Amino acid sequence: MKYFVILFFALLFNEAHAQGNLQFNQVINMAFAAANTTPVTVPAGKVWKIESCMLNTPSNNYAYMLYNGVYYNMRQQISSAHNVNFPFWLASGTSVTFGGNGGGAGGMLSILEFNIIP
Repeated sequence: MKYFVILFFALLFNEAHAQGNLQFNQVINMAFAAANTTPVTVPAGKVWKIESCMLNTPSNNYAYMLYNGVYYNMRQQISSAHNVNFPFWLASGTSVTFGGNGGGAGGMLSILEFNIIP
């Protein structure tokens, strides 16, 4: 009898599915300007994993991400106290804006893109 119960639950959980699996698609190196106001949207059926953010200036400037009306400090050049912890995941359909402050400060994001496999 106990083998029947174990077999039943094994078959039951074998049919349970998650929301989807992730399959690596590509690496995206996305440059952004300081005064950027154009949002970027994660494509349908994709997930982004932001790995790092670099600035192209040696002064005390920072990079930010505008997400759901809130500014997130992604990178500060001099002080490491305000850096966001990477990786940072963005779901399919998410719209965000990347920018920076200071005189002409911009930067580069390193993003891994994954396909959502049902």
